[in-house]
Amino acid sequence: MVRSAAFDWGRCPCGGTYEHHLTDVRMTVAGEALTLSDVPQGRCPSCGSRVYKAESIARVEETMKGDPLDRRLNRYAI
Repeated sequence: MVRSAAFDWGRCPCGGTYEHHLTDVRMTVAGEALTLSDVPQGRCPSCGSRVYKAESIARVEETMKGDPLDRRLNRYAI
C-alpha cells in the first residue's frame, strides 16, 4: 500500500505513529444538527490521541459558518 503525503500523520508525543482513519464529526449549525462523514483523522493506536490536518479543520469551520449548501452535504470532501 502506498501512503499518500496527505495522510502522513507523523508521530504522536507518546512515541506511537498516528494511523489514518475516517470519522464522523457531529455539530450543531444555526440550531440544526449536522454530521460530516468520512473526515480524515490520524489516531494513535498506543494512547488514542487524535489529530486532524489543517485542511480538514478549515473545511469543518467553513461548514460551521452555516452555508446552506454545506448543510445538505452528507459526505465530507476536501
